[in-house]
Amino acid sequence: MTHLLRTPLFLLCCLCALISFSSGANNTVQVVTEISPPNQILINDNIGGSSTDIVRHVLSEAKVDADINIYPWARAFHLAKKQTNTLIYSMAKTPEREPLFHWLGKVAHFHLGFVSLSSSKHINIKQLDDARAYRIAAQRDDISALFFAKRGFTVLQTTDIKHSYRLLLSGKVDLIIDDPNYVDTMAQQFNLPATHLRFITTIDELSVYGYLAANKDLDATTVAKIKEAFATIEDTPWYQQKLRNPYNELKNFND
Repeated sequence: MTHLLRTPLFLLCCLCALISFSSGANNTVQVVTEISPPNQILINDNIGGSSTDIVRHVLSEAKVDADINIYPWARAFHLAKKQTNTLIYSMAKTPEREPLFHWLGKVAHFHLGFVSLSSSKHINIKQLDDARAYRIAAQRDDISALFFAKRGFTVLQTTDIKHSYRLLLSGKVDLIIDDPNYVDTMAQQFNLPATHLRFITTIDELSVYGYLAANKDLDATTVAKIKEAFATIEDTPWYQQKLRNPYNELKNFND
C-alpha cells in the first residue's frame, strides 16, 4: 500500500522538477543585433560597443539572462519579429514597426545624413530630391533604406554599414548614410585619413533614437522588469554618456 502511494507522489515530484527546469530554461532570452560601430562592435570576437554596454547593464539589473548574437540587420529583424523570446537593438521606432514590438528603452541616438568621398566635389545636395541623381547604398531593412524606398529612391541594399562603406570607397556608389560623428573614426577602420570622407548634410527625418525592443509576445513579467531597469538608469551620467557620446568605443574596434 505504501509503495502504491509513493509511486504517484514520485511521479508528481518528477513532473514538478521537469516543469521547473523547462521554466528555468526559458529565462534566457535571445538578443539579436548587427555590427554598427560604435554602438555594436566586435572586440576580439566579443560583442561590445556603447549600445551593447547599455543592453548588458539593463538586462543584468533586470536579472534576465541573455545570449547576444550578431546577424545582418534584415536577419536580426526577422528573428525578433518571429521568435517570441527575442530582443533586438539598436532599432529606430517607426509607425510601421511600433505595433510589432515592445519598446523597452533607448540605447542610441542617431543624426543620419549623406556621406560621400571628399574627392566627389561635384556632389552638392541642398534638398533631398537632389540625391536622386546619385547612387546610394543603405543597409537592408534599416530605417534609412525604408526611408528612401518610401520616397521612390533607388537604393543599393547592403548587409551592414561596413559593406556600405566598402561600396563607397570602391566607387560603386556615390553616397551612403551615416552619423557625422562616426565618419572620421570609420575612415580609420579602413586605414584612411579622416579627410578621405565628407559628411554632406543631415536628413532631418533620420534624426532618431535607437531602442532595445522585444518581440510582441515576450512575457509581460520580463518586459516589465526590463522597463523598470531602464527607469533606474535613465537619469545617470553613465547612461547619458553612453547614449549621446559613444565615439570613444571605436578606438577598441577590432575587425
